[in-house]
Amino acid sequence: MFGKHPVEAVLLKRPKAVRRLVIAGRESYYEAIIRDARERNIAVETLPWEDFLALGQFDESEKHQGILALTTPLVIFDDHDLERLGEASCVLALDQVSNPQNLAAILRSASFFHADAVILMKHRAAEMTAEVQRLAVGGAEFVDIYRITNLANTIDELKSMDFRVFGLDERGERTLAQTEFPKKTVLVIGAEGEGLRQKTRDRCDELVRIPGGRKAVESLNASVATTIGLYEIFRLRDRAPE
Repeated sequence: MFGKHPVEAVLLKRPKAVRRLVIAGRESYYEAIIRDARERNIAVETLPWEDFLALGQFDESEKHQGILALTTPLVIFDDHDLERLGEASCVLALDQVSNPQNLAAILRSASFFHADAVILMKHRAAEMTAEVQRLAVGGAEFVDIYRITNLANTIDELKSMDFRVFGLDERGERTLAQTEFPKKTVLVIGAEGEGLRQKTRDRCDELVRIPGGRKAVESLNASVATTIGLYEIFRLRDRAPE
């Protein structure tokens, strides 16, 4: 893990996962992180810049901000763990989203809006790398991540847990704002360019859309669309009577 915000997040969420915490540069720049680490009985090492770069195997393009945490891997769940979502409220399912920057931004938005889980596909989809975790700016630590083999089967399993499944698609009859999202909601996001596959659309209970668009600009970037979708879900829930 590298970068200030991802390291802050792992200290907050998974302090026992930290095996070594290393900084390079002035300690005053990392004052809050050092304090959080010491409160959790985690030693902070200071290394010369060259040794730090060698330890992290960084090249000049990586924005490590002079801080590195060696941790046990982030837990990634799979098809056999879906029953854990029985008490979840909001789940994101990504249909072959393959751009790592989009995945990182989606994880950040999911974390910000308190979604319970993000479901990724094992094939033809972005991998959960250290770079994705850095680009998510800590967001990967606060939402459960699942990698599954078959999205259609996963949607069916979520339906069996009383989730209602909404596919975000420009062909939806209703807009997000016109839609009532129940307590147990799955929002399915399509791949960059292609959108939702036909098999995925057929499994959704309903297709909903974001109003707007014009010729040659019919849809939004996957991560932007996800953020708007989550905002609408939680905005409408906040307005719902108790």
